[in-house]
Amino acid sequence: MLRRLTLVFFLLLLALVCAGFVRLNGAAVPVDLFFAVIPATLGAALVVAFLAGWLMAVLGALFWVTRLARERRELARALRLAEGEIKSLRSMAPAHAR
Repeated sequence: MLRRLTLVFFLLLLALVCAGFVRLNGAAVPVDLFFAVIPATLGAALVVAFLAGWLMAVLGALFWVTRLARERRELARALRLAEGEIKSLRSMAPAHAR
């Protein structure tokens, strides 16, 4: 409960800081997107650029975590097969080796 409350407080604080940043950087700048020129305020353009970068980082991390999970599943499967093989070899061992 405390963790969730702290997260909500942090997100609200971040939203207020972003709103203040946009308010302080109100100069109009043209944003050239190769196919269109969009007029925007400097603060809004920087916040959008930050959010786009953050989204790309989250997608990259998601790809990395997915790859690690797949590798973990493959290793777990290989471990189960190796343990099964060891168990079958131990059961086939001669009586004097036990």
